[in-house]
Amino acid sequence: MGTLSSTSKADTPVSLADLSKMSEKERDDLLIQIRERRLRSVKIYEELSLMKAEARKEQLEGQLNKALEMFNKDLVRVDKALTSLENRSVKLRSIELEIEQL
Repeated sequence: MGTLSSTSKADTPVSLADLSKMSEKERDDLLIQIRERRLRSVKIYEELSLMKAEARKEQLEGQLNKALEMFNKDLVRVDKALTSLENRSVKLRSIELEIEQL
């Protein structure tokens, strides 16, 4: 990265450099500095975007795990209910058979 000469003012967001008082080399150096600043901002944005995506992925994985746990609990309850219904069905059939024999 090039540096501006000590005779010209640096370009900052508050104090813009006077391009008319710069040599071609100083203008090129200024352009390089501006590009590098922009690139740093882009890299930071990309890193934050990746972090946000990773955080969202972790959040969704947590939601998925919780939903799977709830699904499994519901499945256990359904299995118990089906077993209970099958037992009741057998009992009803046995009562019906006993009634028929009377």
